[in-house]
Amino acid sequence: MTLPPTDFGAFENSAPSAYLGDPLWRVRMFRMASYLAGRARTDAARLGLYASLAQADQLVRAINSVAANIAEGYSRDSDADRRRFYGYALGSAREAITWLDGMGLHHSIAYAEYLDLLVQIRRQLLTSLKRLQRRAPPSTTKRGRREPG
Repeated sequence: MTLPPTDFGAFENSAPSAYLGDPLWRVRMFRMASYLAGRARTDAARLGLYASLAQADQLVRAINSVAANIAEGYSRDSDADRRRFYGYALGSAREAITWLDGMGLHHSIAYAEYLDLLVQIRRQLLTSLKRLQRRAPPSTTKRGRREPG
């Protein structure tokens, strides 16, 4: 197994073989989340001085959940299902940001890159959720829901 590239540009320009020809690879928020998932798995080993094993595991799991839920949501036929999985991905992105900040990693690993990509993913998920919400017939929208916004 080879380690993922350590910069997003290199990763983005060399699609993993599993995604060759898959339209999912055209989705930028998925590419960002997939890159972070690979990076997080390798960077977690270096967190020993800064965070507990449990904290590092939570961060890795949250980041992996973002990529997995974007992939699953993208693959759904109905807008309602897509909204549901993109909502899960949004929650996981926020969880990852919270773990990143709560662990005090500002001076370790690639904090700025992680935060920048997670914020971009969050923004793109919010935009996608708003677009899907506008397309939804009135009977499928939830009243009083705060998200997206």
